[in-house]
Amino acid sequence: MKNLVKLSKKLTAAAASAVMALTSTAFIQPVTSAAADNNYYKALAMSLYMYDANACGSGITDGPLTWRGDCHTYDAEASVGDLGGSEKSIVDPDGDGKVDVSGGFHDAGDHIKFNLTIGFGINSLALSDYLNPDVYEKAGCKDHLIYELKWGADYLMKTTFLDSSGNVAAVAHVVANGGEDHAIWSSPEAQTYKRPIYWLTAGKNNSAVCCEMAAGLAGTAYVLKDTEPDYADKCIKYAKALLAFGQKNVGNEGGGLADFYGTEAQYQDEEAMAQAWLWLCKAGDKPTRVPKNKDYGNSQYDGWVYCWNKVWQGYSALMYKATGEQAFADELKVELESQGDLKVGTYNADGWGASRYNCAKQMDAIALANGDKDADYAKAAKYQMDHILGDNSLGYSFLLGYGDKWPVHIHHRAANPGSDANGASSNPSAKYTAYGLLVGGDDKSGYQDQTDKYQYTEGALDYNGCFAIACAGIANLYGGDATAMPALAKKADEINENFKFGSSSSVVTTETTTTVTTTSVDNGKTTTTTTYLDASDFEMSLDRQKISVGDKAVLTFTKGANLIQFGNLSYDDDVISLTKKTDSTYEIVGLKEGSARIVFVAPTGQSKAVSLTVGAGIVYGDANCDDLVDLSDVVLIMQSLANPNKYGLNGTDKSHITESGLANANVNQQGGVTGEDALYIQKYLLKLISELPIPVIG
Repeated sequence: MKNLVKLSKKLTAAAASAVMALTSTAFIQPVTSAAADNNYYKALAMSLYMYDANACGSGITDGPLTWRGDCHTYDAEASVGDLGGSEKSIVDPDGDGKVDVSGGFHDAGDHIKFNLTIGFGINSLALSDYLNPDVYEKAGCKDHLIYELKWGADYLMKTTFLDSSGNVAAVAHVVANGGEDHAIWSSPEAQTYKRPIYWLTAGKNNSAVCCEMAAGLAGTAYVLKDTEPDYADKCIKYAKALLAFGQKNVGNEGGGLADFYGTEAQYQDEEAMAQAWLWLCKAGDKPTRVPKNKDYGNSQYDGWVYCWNKVWQGYSALMYKATGEQAFADELKVELESQGDLKVGTYNADGWGASRYNCAKQMDAIALANGDKDADYAKAAKYQMDHILGDNSLGYSFLLGYGDKWPVHIHHRAANPGSDANGASSNPSAKYTAYGLLVGGDDKSGYQDQTDKYQYTEGALDYNGCFAIACAGIANLYGGDATAMPALAKKADEINENFKFGSSSSVVTTETTTTVTTTSVDNGKTTTTTTYLDASDFEMSLDRQKISVGDKAVLTFTKGANLIQFGNLSYDDDVISLTKKTDSTYEIVGLKEGSARIVFVAPTGQSKAVSLTVGAGIVYGDANCDDLVDLSDVVLIMQSLANPNKYGLNGTDKSHITESGLANANVNQQGGVTGEDALYIQKYLLKLISELPIPVIG
C-alpha cells in the first residue's frame, strides 16, 4: 500500500505537469482563502531534508535519504592547484599537492560548492531559530536542524586554514568549475570529473565571502552554545578569524564565483551580521550600525531584499529581536514597502526564483507583526506562505513533497539524474521526490514546469534558507501538527525513517528487546544515552482533563521518564503555559479558554498526545467544575470540610475539590471556603438570593 499511495501522488502531479507542458506557461491566480490552515510544523520539518538532498562527501549512504549516497569523495584528495608561498605550506604541509575539501553542500541543482551560499544557508537556519525560540522543538525537528548546521559548519571550518597564530592563511571558497559541472547532467554519486579549488588569500580575497562564512559559524555557535559549548567555541574561533581576515584584507575576488554569485564590493552587511551574532554569543561588542531610511551609515545603503548578496534586512531583524529598538523595525517597514509590500489576496512574485524573495519579505512582515498573529502583517505573510504551499489556482505546492501536488520536472541532477548526460531538456521528469526542496515557483508571468526552465523549477541553499526564516515565523504564530512529518517519513520511500539525527561514524549502537543504548564519542568525551523503541515504552498522563483560566494541572511521564530529554514536547501555547518541574513532571497553567493538545514526539518518531480543556475563570458556585451550579457542588463542599484527606485539596478521592473548585466555592468572598458558602449556594438554588457571589459590603 505504501508504494501504491506514493505512485498515485506522482501520477496526479505528472498528469497536471503534462497539461502545463502543453500550454508552456501556466498562469496562477491568487486564492483568497484556504479551506484550512496548512500544517506549518510539517512544512518546516520537511524543508530540512533539502540539505540532505544536497549533501556532499562521505557519510551520506545510509543517511537521512534512501536515494542519496556518498559522492565526490575524491574531493578528499583535491589538487592544491596554483596556491603557493607560505599559504601552500600551511594547506599542504606534507607537500604531496593534495588537500581534503570533502563534505559540505552542493549549491543548487548542480554540484558546485560555494562557501558563500553555504554560509548564507546556515546563517539563515540559525536566524530562523533565533527569531522564533523553541519553534523547532515544537515542530519536532530540532535535532535535524542541528545536524544540518553542523554539517555546514564542519565544512566551512575544514576549508578555512589557520596559521600557528590562529589567523586565516587561506580559504578554499569554491570547489568545482561551474562550466564543466553544468555541462554534465548526472547524479553526483556517478560523477568523476575534475573539481578544482578556487582560493582566497590575503592578496586575493573576497571580504563578503569571509564575513558570510563568519556569520554562519557564529550563528551556529549561538544555537549550540548551551548544549554543545565546546563545538560552539570552535565555531566562534573560526568566525572571529574569518571576520578579521575579511576586514583586514578587503577585496572582491571573483574566481569561481563570477558567473554564478558575483558579489559586490560592499561587504559591510555580512560584516554587521557576523558582528551581531558574535555579540549575542558574548564574543564581541554590540554592533554600532543603526539604519535610517536604507542608510546604515558611512555610505552603506540597502535597497535589496534579504538574499545571498545582501543581508542587511537579516541584520535588522536580528537586532530588532535582540534590542527592541524601533529604528530596526522602522527600517524593515521601509524596506518591505519599497519591495512591493505584502497583502492578503496578492502574491508578491518578483525576480528569478521568486519564492525565495517572497519568503525574505515574509521575514520583514513577521518581525513587524511582533508576535501578534492577528496583525495585518502576520496575516499577509501567512497568505504568501499558503500560496507557496499550494493555496493557488494550480494547487501546486512549491515545497516539494508537501500537500497532494507539486512540480515533478525538477532542475536537480541528484533527484532527476535521467538517462541523458547532455542536459535538462533531455531529462524531464524527476526520479525521486526531493522532499523539502523549495523551487523557484511562479512569477508575474505564471509558472513553467519544465526541467530546463530553472528559474521556476530549481532550488538552492539560499532558497531554503529564506524559506526556513519565513516558515519558522509562520509556524511560531500559527502552529501545526508535529506528528505529521514523522508519519510521512514512515510512508515515503525516499526518507530513511530509521536514521537518527545527531549520530555519526563514531557511534556504536547495541539493541535489546526494549531499548536502544547509544554510546558516542565527541572531542574525547563519551556520552551514553538510552531511548525507547516505540510508543508502547512510554506513558504520559494528566492529573485532570479540565482546568480553569489561571488554574494548574500536572503532566506526568509515568513510564520512560528519561526519554523526555531526547524527545520534543509541543503544545498550544496560546491556551496553556507549560513548565518543566522535574525529570518526569510538567506544570500546566491555563491562559485562556480553549482546548490544548500536548504532543510528545520521541526520537523514533513515535508520539503520544493528551488533551486538556481550559474553561472560563471563576464560576461562582461550581465547586466540582462541571459547568453547572447544583446540589452536587454543595455536597462536595461539605465533604471537603468533613473529610479533607479524602475530598479536600489534593485529597485521595478522584473527585476531590481542586484549586479552581475552591475559587468557585468561595461565594461569600470571605477568606477560605466554609459551610456558609454551601448555605449561600443552597439559597441561590432555592432562588432566595438572585446572584453569586455575595456582594462584599464595606
